[in-house]
Amino acid sequence: MIFTCDKFQLQDALGLVSRVVSSRTTMSILECVLVTATADGISLTASDKELTIQTKHITAEVDSVGSVALDAKLFSDIVRKLPGDFVTIEIDETNTALCKSGRSSLKIVGLPGEEFPLPDVNTIKSENGVSYTLKSHILKDMIKQTIFAVSLDQSRPVLTGELMAIKDNALRIVAVDMFRISYAAQLLEGDFADADAVVPGKALNELSRILPGAGQGEDEEAVVNLFFTDKNVVFENDTFTMVSSLLEGDFVRYDQIFNEDFATLVTVNRAALLSAFERAILVAVENRMPPTKLEINNNDLLISVQNERGQVNDGLPCDTDGNELTIHFNPRYFIEALKAIDTENVMLRFNSQLSPCIIKGVDSNVDCKYLIVPLRPPA
Repeated sequence: MIFTCDKFQLQDALGLVSRVVSSRTTMSILECVLVTATADGISLTASDKELTIQTKHITAEVDSVGSVALDAKLFSDIVRKLPGDFVTIEIDETNTALCKSGRSSLKIVGLPGEEFPLPDVNTIKSENGVSYTLKSHILKDMIKQTIFAVSLDQSRPVLTGELMAIKDNALRIVAVDMFRISYAAQLLEGDFADADAVVPGKALNELSRILPGAGQGEDEEAVVNLFFTDKNVVFENDTFTMVSSLLEGDFVRYDQIFNEDFATLVTVNRAALLSAFERAILVAVENRMPPTKLEINNNDLLISVQNERGQVNDGLPCDTDGNELTIHFNPRYFIEALKAIDTENVMLRFNSQLSPCIIKGVDSNVDCKYLIVPLRPPA
């Protein structure tokens, strides 16, 4: 196999797929990136068996076709350090790659490309599944608005992913970690079949990083295609294909948890509330978040925290409706929810000292809401 291509395009492609290269594996080939050359150009693929990313064809002058698996980190370092704007890769019969640019050349020993565990996308897409197309920046934003609430507890694997549910021509993405829920919904253009699947958080994190967003020169009309089967999901656009296994199990019934009832309603400036919580965590010890007390009375919100390291007291003006209330929370949960909201003001709905708080943006153009379970008051 021999090909020549633009060094910087190759670098970008390596950066895209290398995100999923396995660092803890008993299969040495999963530490590699698969390089495939065809008459149409070259493509790169990386996988950890659960998640696979493959680039679409990169323009290249291909003298002979073939494939090889090369150590991802070493190959990336070599390409980055080579001089010049173009690189030539020559693979011999022992799967050794000679990487050349200008007067520089380096060799790297590879593995046979046919041994790489590659999912058959065409076979997956031929299964009895459902497909959808939506704008890339919408999906990217919805993931960012919810992904932080994915559980890290491996004892309930289904909660380490996000529920993606299509119902009544709307896409809903939900994350739950038993202490909070994040929810985002978006109406879809056209008629879509109902479906739902739980996608691993790792896959969605990587997807949000590589999808184009809105603004900053990005194409706001760019789309991503989704294809769900019983076992897999495929995300595909003009530059990459991502295949991920789905998580099995019963997801939390979130739809009955969010309601409009409240005993206490607070409307407050989002940025000011975020700053107050960020000051509250300054006395955290080794990332252990101190319980933060909220005292709500007549148009006033007091935020305070005290531990062995220090004490923080803050006060914010707000609009209140209903009962006075004192309640405690993990401040990190509030911080992450407030960062995901882009409105000037937020509404906080409470029912009791031990009932969850529901947070929503005021006059928001997007349907996002967050539920946070309070902490028990200190004895």
